Amino acid sequence: MKLPWRRTILSTAVVAGLIALRFASGTAHLGTGTLQPETSGLIKIERSLMGTLWNIEVVDHGRPDEARRAIDRAYGELSRIDDLMSEWKPESPISQVDAAAGKNAVEVPAELREIIERSIRYSEITEGTFDVTWRGMGNIWHFDDAFVVPSQAAVAKARKNINYRAIRIEGHSIYLPAGMSIGLGGIAKGYAVDRAALVLKQTGFNDSVVDGGGDVLLSGTKNGQPWHLGIQDPRRAHSQILGVAAVSDMALVTSGDYERFRIVNGVRYHHIIDPRTGWPATASISVSVMSKTAEQGVVLAKGIFMLGPEKGLALARAQGVEAMVVDPDQKQYLTEGFRRSYQAE
Repeated sequence: MKLPWRRTILSTAVVAGLIALRFASGTAHLGTGTLQPETSGLIKIERSLMGTLWNIEVVDHGRPDEARRAIDRAYGELSRIDDLMSEWKPESPISQVDAAAGKNAVEVPAELREIIERSIRYSEITEGTFDVTWRGMGNIWHFDDAFVVPSQAAVAKARKNINYRAIRIEGHSIYLPAGMSIGLGGIAKGYAVDRAALVLKQTGFNDSVVDGGGDVLLSGTKNGQPWHLGIQDPRRAHSQILGVAAVSDMALVTSGDYERFRIVNGVRYHHIIDPRTGWPATASISVSVMSKTAEQGVVLAKGIFMLGPEKGLALARAQGVEAMVVDPDQKQYLTEGFRRSYQAE
């Protein structure tokens, strides 16, 4: 379980595991309404959405105005998904499901029902390390200045509200037992990345990067060459990398225990909470996944993180994705496909 997307610290967008080191300079930026002239045939627009910083970059192929309009449409799709799936918006359909827990089922759009159905399947294949009902734990874990380590009793009590098997789906209606709550932050951002990339392709821009706070889908190529991204070293300063991956038409997603954490009495408490225990996962310190979709990548990266190198890489191979796991001793374990695309620093 990963804590909610709307509480992601904005500055972590550039260090959430993936650092776009090889993107050309001179790209366009439209984060605050100002446009810098592009010089390289690449247009990049940054905006804050879903509580994190997004970057969408396209190779314009000599059509810069059309590229900007395509990126605007992609951001429109991201806003639509946020309105549908954000549990931090009281009027959203998922918030209505949570508000009705223990009372009645709520009819939801087919798109939302389908992502919850996929979430249940992901929970099954990851042995429960991914569970969208994690939000039932409430605010037991928070990593602001008031951080305190919760008691064993408090965690045990809160964890009783986590159980993906208790979700009831009938037709287009979703029912949750009392005390439970669904949080889609661990899957919806990946889904949104995929949808934004699809919008770009539908408008004729097949070479692009969609980066949602470090969850990245790289489509096509950059001037005929794969996109190159650095993978953050989990035990060194931000922008210090383990190596560089060359990627085309794949998502590259990293989960690490260095994004949000506190150290108390020599113990690192971080934001990747294992729903099976209610405590921060300890089998890994960083996991990177290459997958066909960002949705699959964000889910499996967290599942593999909690399962650790042996079981995690077995899961990666079974699901047809490539992965690199860094264990607590900083030893790296790579699938064969990941090794072929990766160059250590």
